[in-house]
Amino acid sequence: MKRDQVTGFTLLFALLLSTSAVAADWPNWLGPDRDGTTSDEGFDPAFAKGGVDIKWTADLGVGFTGITVADGKAYTAGWKDGDTTFYALDANTGKPIWSHTFATKKFDNLNVGGPSGTAAVAGNRVYHMARDGQFFCYDTNKGDVLWQKNLAKDYGVKVPTWGFSGSPLILDDTVYLDIGVIIALNKDTGKEQWKTKDYGPAYSTPALISFKGKDYLAVFPASGLYVLERDGGKQVAHKPWKTSYGVHAATPVVINDKFIFMSSDYNTGCALVEFTGTDLKTIWENKNLKNQMATSLFHEGHLYGFDSSKLTCIDAETGKEMWSQRGLGRGTVILAGKTLVVLSDTGEVLTAPASPKAFRPVTKTRVIEGDDTIWTSPTLANNLLYIRGSRGKLVCIDVSK
Repeated sequence: MKRDQVTGFTLLFALLLSTSAVAADWPNWLGPDRDGTTSDEGFDPAFAKGGVDIKWTADLGVGFTGITVADGKAYTAGWKDGDTTFYALDANTGKPIWSHTFATKKFDNLNVGGPSGTAAVAGNRVYHMARDGQFFCYDTNKGDVLWQKNLAKDYGVKVPTWGFSGSPLILDDTVYLDIGVIIALNKDTGKEQWKTKDYGPAYSTPALISFKGKDYLAVFPASGLYVLERDGGKQVAHKPWKTSYGVHAATPVVINDKFIFMSSDYNTGCALVEFTGTDLKTIWENKNLKNQMATSLFHEGHLYGFDSSKLTCIDAETGKEMWSQRGLGRGTVILAGKTLVVLSDTGEVLTAPASPKAFRPVTKTRVIEGDDTIWTSPTLANNLLYIRGSRGKLVCIDVSK
């Protein structure tokens, strides 16, 4: 890279500050801005000192589906006795409002199984994809199924080894899904707007890029990273990227609608690429931040995430590792303002300033005992923190100041 390119790149990252909204709902995968961040307004990073204020708990059944919060309701799903149940709970009390139960396989291959994809809310509708490709649009108030599809059957794709785990991306009147075939559906009717060819097994969630006034989608199926035109789905750019098991579970991280961070585990690695409008130009590529499941987040020029089983911070401009922290397993991390909220895979919650200098926890507490596969990312909405264990326990904690 030439010196003037390096200087320009440095200046760009210096200007990229966190732009989280005010204390808000968490209406879809990765939160209000779809980047793993939310406001710290009213959030106390030291909420566990002196004891944890547990507001309520619930038993969902096994699974990894995250918690979506919108308009006073918390949505999630779990598997019990041959069925998946999609729940709408009161976000403040945990009391059931409505639910929908339907038959599914467990998909317990090297994990406890159960549903994995996280729901998305748009207006008075909520959308969810089960591991076998059943897809439902519900009325948020009554729970009525407004329309549904069997995506694997409808699009002739094979359900991947570990089942579908991606989430819907909803923009304006359209629902976008990656099931290997990338599809765009009308959010009100389910009618197909466009579809692509089959890019191979898919576990990830599409991400939006608005580049020079035009919208694109970054998708990450088995054959690599693709950029598609949002209107029509035309393929614009591709970076081949393969793992031993064909698993890319992390969502592409879009930075400043120009750069894309992509990452996979199984000793594959990560890369930062620049979208030029017609191509994907590799800025750097290494093995410093290998995301097996949990998506990394970007904050003030740095990326924070799990490199296999190490919480790691890297310089986004160079890919250089700044620090790493062992002992948390294959955990997850979100950002509240400028505070990292980290969840270990055994149920320990830690908060720490998001700093490239070191990982220095402010508080540390165990929320769920006896659950060794907690891979579901925390949800922070309106100063309530939702922690979900894979064996069925959901805990809601008051983390307000």
